[in-house]
Amino acid sequence: MATSDMSEVIQRLRRAALLRDGAGLTDGQLLDDYISRGEPAALADLIRRHGPMVWGVCRRVLHNYHDAEDAFQATFLVLVRKATSILPREMVANWLYGVAHQTAVKARATASKRKLRERQVTEMPEPAVAEQDLWRDLQPLLDQELSRLPDKYRIVVVLCDLEGKTRKEAARQLGCPEGTVAGRLARARVLLAKRLARHGLVLSSAALGAVLSQKAASASVPTSVVSFTIRAASLMAAGRAAGVISDEVAALLEGVLKTMLLTKLKIAMTVLLAGFFLALGTATVMPRTSAEEPPKASAEGNQNVKARWEYRALARSAVESRASKNLTNDPLNEDFRLASGLNAWAKDGWELAAIDSRQMGMGLTNSTYVFKREKK
Repeated sequence: MATSDMSEVIQRLRRAALLRDGAGLTDGQLLDDYISRGEPAALADLIRRHGPMVWGVCRRVLHNYHDAEDAFQATFLVLVRKATSILPREMVANWLYGVAHQTAVKARATASKRKLRERQVTEMPEPAVAEQDLWRDLQPLLDQELSRLPDKYRIVVVLCDLEGKTRKEAARQLGCPEGTVAGRLARARVLLAKRLARHGLVLSSAALGAVLSQKAASASVPTSVVSFTIRAASLMAAGRAAGVISDEVAALLEGVLKTMLLTKLKIAMTVLLAGFFLALGTATVMPRTSAEEPPKASAEGNQNVKARWEYRALARSAVESRASKNLTNDPLNEDFRLASGLNAWAKDGWELAAIDSRQMGMGLTNSTYVFKREKK
């Protein structure tokens, strides 16, 4: 056997061995193995690796054990259907967190509409009384506010506080310095603590980190739930899921996929709207070349033109702060909030002159919206 052939065989055997436990592969590598080669072991490893975090989200949002089980299964079935949409590949944990929260919220809304719903709830073991009160107050608010943090802050909380990774492990996964992860984690905890304080839950960022590390990262998924979810996901990937998935899980799956499609359409609509405002602003500052009013070339004329406009550069959050109140509190309406905010600024006479988007690494983008209006 040629040396090159032997080397290829060794590489395949080594990768197969790594896939059996997933320990030597990153999230991105496992996802690539599933997408490109349909490796069922890679899919199973992703479910086992992120299952505790997803289960924690489902249990915090849904108090009913069986509702949480349905949401858990639906989250990973969405992964089967939408794996190729995860970019960059190493952001699997962040993506799964968002899908898990969205799925659990949808399941809670569905459950609340049931008329004659059974109230028998299987409770998780409760901690000591003092800690129980804090954790009980924190649970219904944690995911609501964490889901609204910018991605660069949310991902470090998900990895370090919800999945129990060290800062070094998180830095390796995200491809950035450990100091960057530490800084963002500290800032994320401060932002999250401030958001929670608005609901009357006051605790320091250090206390918040301790509670999350102790409670959220220790979530344990029942073995039966993991096993059934791996089986259902593998069968769906192979196109043989009929009769395996319950009606409740199927309804959740389709509902979340529909919401994701609508969100994609909202983004396209927002881009078109922003392009319209940008074109409108550009047209306004185009110099006139008609015979009746020729452009002035003098220095004094140029100063007059510049003095005619006042400018404001705003972050997206500042633009959205002017959005309609009925959109502000719904995380699924984030693109509508941007469009509504742009419209509110336009009503005050501000025209969108430019959008400055800069890549910050890890697939994240920071956008600045530049407005202008004629001085009064």
